[in-house]
Amino acid sequence: MTRFSAQVPDIRAALKGDEVRIATSITAGMQQVTDGLKADLRSEVTGAGLGQRLANTWRGQTFPTAGVSADAAAYVSTKAAKLIDAFDRGATIRAQNKKYLAIPTDEAGVKHISISKGSGRITPAVWERETGIKLRFVPSKTGGVLVAPARYRRQAIRFQKRKSFKPIKEGAADKGRDFVVIFVLVPQVKLRKRLDVDATAKRWAARVPAAIEANWKA
Repeated sequence: MTRFSAQVPDIRAALKGDEVRIATSITAGMQQVTDGLKADLRSEVTGAGLGQRLANTWRGQTFPTAGVSADAAAYVSTKAAKLIDAFDRGATIRAQNKKYLAIPTDEAGVKHISISKGSGRITPAVWERETGIKLRFVPSKTGGVLVAPARYRRQAIRFQKRKSFKPIKEGAADKGRDFVVIFVLVPQVKLRKRLDVDATAKRWAARVPAAIEANWKA
């Protein structure tokens, strides 16, 4: 997991009052920082076009989990650390075992499927199984493509977000068009940096003193 933590600054001397009030102010402040950081990290993911599902992997927790403490701490983490890190750094993803990465094109119809026995990003094997159409490999200098007969056409836009589909076939192929590209095969892909998790975490860590002070005054 990717983790971020914020330490409570030593402000007890500045907050003159009973211990319970100090502990309450610190705990409430850390809870607000936790919620704010989690919300901003989730917004950053969705704003980068990476989807709500990945955004929801960010979770936050404040310690102690019950009661109040002058030593309260904030803890924010993600259950998709490798994926978040890849988009945070702009990592290069390479195919394993000297194989290719298969990237579906718009002609594939859908990018993800959900069927009774499983779900996930569509693969050439799954596409062939779901459509009943055999793909043909055409090599290229950088990898290759997997193509289907031209009588297959991609589904209408209104169907492309579905997670299951049936093939739609044309009565005849377009003139001069023998096949359509369903997957592009490449040895590696470079992910564009879309996130800046460290900057977001530092911004909220800097807000800890103000959050505690606001609760103290309240």
